[in-house]
Amino acid sequence: MKLNLNLPLHALSSKELEMMQYVHDHSDEVASMSIQTFAKEINYSTSTVIRFCRKLGFSGFPEFKFFLRNLNLQKELNDTPTNVSVDSIKNTIKADLVSTASLLGSDDLFQIARLLSGNRPIYLYSPAGLTDIAVSYLESMLFISGCQKVYKTTAAKALRHFIQTAEKEDIFIFISNSGRFESTLNLAKEARLHGLTVISISSIENNDLAELSNYNLRFFSKKRENNGADLTSRLCSFFVLSSFIEYFSLYKKGLKHENENVSESD
Repeated sequence: MKLNLNLPLHALSSKELEMMQYVHDHSDEVASMSIQTFAKEINYSTSTVIRFCRKLGFSGFPEFKFFLRNLNLQKELNDTPTNVSVDSIKNTIKADLVSTASLLGSDDLFQIARLLSGNRPIYLYSPAGLTDIAVSYLESMLFISGCQKVYKTTAAKALRHFIQTAEKEDIFIFISNSGRFESTLNLAKEARLHGLTVISISSIENNDLAELSNYNLRFFSKKRENNGADLTSRLCSFFVLSSFIEYFSLYKKGLKHENENVSESD
């Protein structure tokens, strides 16, 4: 396997070259390893592995594994002159889901759940297309979870009006599979300029939206094409939404139980 990383070998230490050689020889195995297993295999600490991944330009070991999986998938596609097989698509989606699950930190979920439970207005932007399905799903789940002030709009002009008239504690949520959709980015930037809270749900790759958000939940989903047809799966974005709603419901139940105990003690 060839690691096409834009980094000269002389920039790597002997320790990093040793790790690179191991990855080169065992890419399939590394792509499915935990960071603890990988560190044990190469006889280095997990912190050394994280520094190695970041030096290569990745946010951490999960993104590095995602890169390896896609290299392996690309090799599989190149070796197969016919259309992409159903099994290869299923395996890729499964790998994306596993990687996405590893990104969902409890602290991120807790902070967002705490914000949304404050009964502040929540504004959702839906720029149509496939994103509208995800936004509509989130809207319905927030209502079911007890959020009463949820406002969805498909019009950028309407959302801009909300941004200009909102109070500082109001919350704006943006969903973007690419993280670079111009209309969504511009509205998110404007919301931040007005000092409003921006939460985004978007892909881990090339993610401008995540960088300007106060809070971000990311998922793995690399765009792939087959004879001009977009094979990108939105399943990971729904997995993130579903996981968050489940966490949010549990958080609110815990909050309600805590308030009931306080009332009883009074």
